[in-house]
Amino acid sequence: MLPSIKSLRTVFGDNAPEARQILEASRSWLEYLPACEARIRECYHPPSTMELRMTALENLINAHGIEGAQASNGQWLTWLNTGDTYSATITHWASRYRVESWGDRVEILERRRITF
Repeated sequence: MLPSIKSLRTVFGDNAPEARQILEASRSWLEYLPACEARIRECYHPPSTMELRMTALENLINAHGIEGAQASNGQWLTWLNTGDTYSATITHWASRYRVESWGDRVEILERRRITF
């Protein structure tokens, strides 16, 4: 399940429909976006589809990059850096995209005894 356009508006504003399109897009569609083409060219190994998707979303709002942290269970939490730990952003955890702050997601996971 993907975030609704309404929830995406909190991060992407008027670009929310485009953000939803990026979240629904196939890898082959993402590969033709200029930001994703540039990312592919700079990588020795092909980036994951999730990385391309986050690259396209980051480019949509000119965030301060894509960041991530590996949890004690080996999974990665990835998010767009929007400037504040508790400001709304898009996160990727356990194959799911969410509109939330990455700080809130870390707290939720730590209550489940998953640490970073």
